Amino acid sequence: MRPLLLLGHYLGFVLWLGAGIVAMQIGFVIRGAAREEVVLLTGLMARIYRAILLPGAVLTVLTGIVLTLWQYGGAVSAAGYSVALMVMQGAGLLGAAIALGVSFPSVTRAARLDPTGPHREAFQRLRGRAAISGMAMGLLALASLIAGAMLP
Repeated sequence: MRPLLLLGHYLGFVLWLGAGIVAMQIGFVIRGAAREEVVLLTGLMARIYRAILLPGAVLTVLTGIVLTLWQYGGAVSAAGYSVALMVMQGAGLLGAAIALGVSFPSVTRAARLDPTGPHREAFQRLRGRAAISGMAMGLLALASLIAGAMLP
């Protein structure tokens, strides 16, 4: 069962991080795009969040929690958890909270607005919030990846 959970954990992390990198690239392209392209690219980014990033984040967190609970009853709990494991868990949970609570709602709301119409300021504000939260999510994912690589 543990190898299947690890496979799900790694697969979820790859989906989450990969979709985040793709969304970041789309964000760079949006800066110089025409209005019709901005609408299309923002909709595409929302679909990527909904179809890839969000399921990847949820899969990663759920399998990580199950793996942690699995280890809690084992020999690791008697010796204590390593700092790298705690950093990986903390960064992962915080990154998932940002993805679910800030990034995903910002991108999906921005995809429903017209970037040049009466909601231009709201669109720009949501786009800025999505960019900042995406950057924070990416940094936390990188910290989690480095901490996970340091595990014994």
